[in-house]
Order: sequence, then C-alpha cells, then structure tokens
Amino acid sequence: MLKSTATYSIALLLLLVTFTQCTTSRQKVLRQQYKQIYIEEFKLIYFQKLLEAGFNNSEEVNNLIRFDKSGFTEPVLTIEDYQLIERLVQADQQQMRADSAAKIGRVAEGAEGKHVFSHILTKLEGKWLDNLAKERYKLSDFRHIPLD
Repeated sequence: MLKSTATYSIALLLLLVTFTQCTTSRQKVLRQQYKQIYIEEFKLIYFQKLLEAGFNNSEEVNNLIRFDKSGFTEPVLTIEDYQLIERLVQADQQQMRADSAAKIGRVAEGAEGKHVFSHILTKLEGKWLDNLAKERYKLSDFRHIPLD
C-alpha cells in the first residue's frame, strides 16, 4: 500500500512538473510574440510618420497610408510612444530639409531636393530604431498583458 501511494505521488508530481513546464514554455513564446508585435508596430508607425513628413503630409501619401492594412489593429503603443515618434520625425524632417538646402548648387540639378526614400531607408536599416523600440517595450504596459 505504501509503495503504491509513493508511486502515485511520484506520477502526480511528474505530471504536475510537465504541465507547469508546458505552460511556462507557452507563456515564454507568447511574451516573445508580444515583444515582436510591439517592436514591429513601433517601427511601422515611425516609418509612416516619416513618410508623411518627408512628403509634407501630401494627400497622396496620406491616402496610401490609410489604404495600407499593415500593422496591428489593437492599440499597442502608448501615448508617450507616439509623442516620442513625433519628436523623432520632426528632427528627421529638419535634417532632410537641411540636407536638401546644403545640396543646392553642389549636386546635379536633377539630384537637388529632399531625398526622402534614401533617408527613410537609412533610418530603418540602423540598429538604433530596433534598440529604441526594445527599450520602449520594456517600459510599456503591453508587456504586462495577462497571458490566458
């Protein structure tokens, strides 16, 4: 009787450890997915805002952005994230204008003006944006969403 109780207890303990481990692994995967969603959304909003600013909020660009279905439909970023992105975009817009003005008379006539796409591409390829998004994720409420 004592032997069967011990066997039953050990089997129950093994099952409990197995299910706990599965739940923990699943939660870890979900947390990683949440983090990736947040980072991609941060970068996407930055890209959209930079594109709008680079083309002076033209109706054509705004229509393209409204038409595009990229991104997450639920709110992911905080108000502070949007404010930070706006400040970054304002600085980028000033840099694009300054670069454009500095090129007048120094490059071929057809190359004068803002280089919006190359500026955006340079910004998106840099590691700084990923690092910033990861830091913002650490501060966000999105990472504390309960995993059910």
